[in-house]
Amino acid sequence: MARIVWKLARNHTWGQPIPEEDVIALATKDEDRDEMRATLDTALELSFLSSGPHGVYIPNGQAKHEEAANWLRENTELREYKIKATLSRLPSEWPNS
Repeated sequence: MARIVWKLARNHTWGQPIPEEDVIALATKDEDRDEMRATLDTALELSFLSSGPHGVYIPNGQAKHEEAANWLRENTELREYKIKATLSRLPSEWPNS
């Protein structure tokens, strides 16, 4: 699930959706596509991810970016500076906000 969140953070621009099949292709490594599809379905339960007719995305608001950044910090080994550089709407005081 972390790979999906990270790929969405890294690959979408200004809150534009990425088609679900593209997200699956970006995030799949050793898993098969069906397994990654199930993981995407689970990831879509996260409060900071949205899905619409054009795909999946992290809404372009500060609150959603902060939620995504906090989730990534808690669930991955990504460094805070890398997360902060990726999610453009984070408050300047993040992660101390």
